[in-house]
Amino acid sequence: MKSLISASLVFLVFLCACEKQVDSRVPIAILTPVSHPSLEQIENGFVTTMEAANPGKYRFVTYNAQGNKTLMRSEIEEIVRQNYTLVFTIGTTTSQMATECLMKKGVTTPIVFASVNDPVAFHIVQSEASSGTMATGVKELLNFKEELAALLRHKPQIKKIMLVYNPAEPGMAKDQQEIARLLKEKAIALTSVAIFQTNELLAKVSPFMAETDALIVLKDNTVVAGLDALVKLCNRHQVPLMASDLDSPDKGAAFGYGVYEIDFGIEGAKKALQIINEGVAPTDIPVTAVSNFTLRVNSAAALKQGIDVSKIQQQEEGR
Repeated sequence: MKSLISASLVFLVFLCACEKQVDSRVPIAILTPVSHPSLEQIENGFVTTMEAANPGKYRFVTYNAQGNKTLMRSEIEEIVRQNYTLVFTIGTTTSQMATECLMKKGVTTPIVFASVNDPVAFHIVQSEASSGTMATGVKELLNFKEELAALLRHKPQIKKIMLVYNPAEPGMAKDQQEIARLLKEKAIALTSVAIFQTNELLAKVSPFMAETDALIVLKDNTVVAGLDALVKLCNRHQVPLMASDLDSPDKGAAFGYGVYEIDFGIEGAKKALQIINEGVAPTDIPVTAVSNFTLRVNSAAALKQGIDVSKIQQQEEGR
């Protein structure tokens, strides 16, 4: 019996030691709105950079709202209860909701955001030079003029373009207006199809496929999460799909114009390290941008979507 009691005590001591070891790591929450490759690249860039700087120092807990704002709000409440050292938010909606919730509760946990298209307009920071809040981060820039130019280089005969977007996603209505303005200058007709849930894509987009020359998607988490459905439609109708990110070509888009999403995570991690390791206040860390735009081409997908792939390399090399 004494041996059993002794063994039990040793086991309890071991468990306590393990618990203390876990608790000694710095807890960091990661909040993401939905699952798709671009957002995963951002998260990977953040975690990898943090770990490279201080191996084994941090404990990361990821909260995924699965495209559900109610779930997202619940997860933010849980993040507040868990008392994390820092919160890393991905995307405009998550960053906006997290900042708003923490400020209302008087919580001063630092927030580092990534891939937010206008942090001032969405009241995440008061200014990009000095946030005036407990948040700082990395904003995204957009270059629709060059994106459309890249599409037209590969299919110059385009007369009608369809844009699929979720107007409820922050910034998407503004982006739609900018694309409409640019296409009007080129005398290209635009059909805008609004969707609010990923499962609406097939039903809402299908009726317009026979009447469009190309399809564009934005950095729209709702639409990109359902990209497979659009790829099937574009392949069937031989309509090129242009995405505003560089990961969508891996899922079957003919073209992707944008920045490498992993850079958002890397830059976000650098700011997080300043806050955690150096004690710098978020308001003293300026918001910065990722702006190294490039074009990616999936030649196999482009061929399925009606593009003469034999001319692609020649067109890009001739620029």
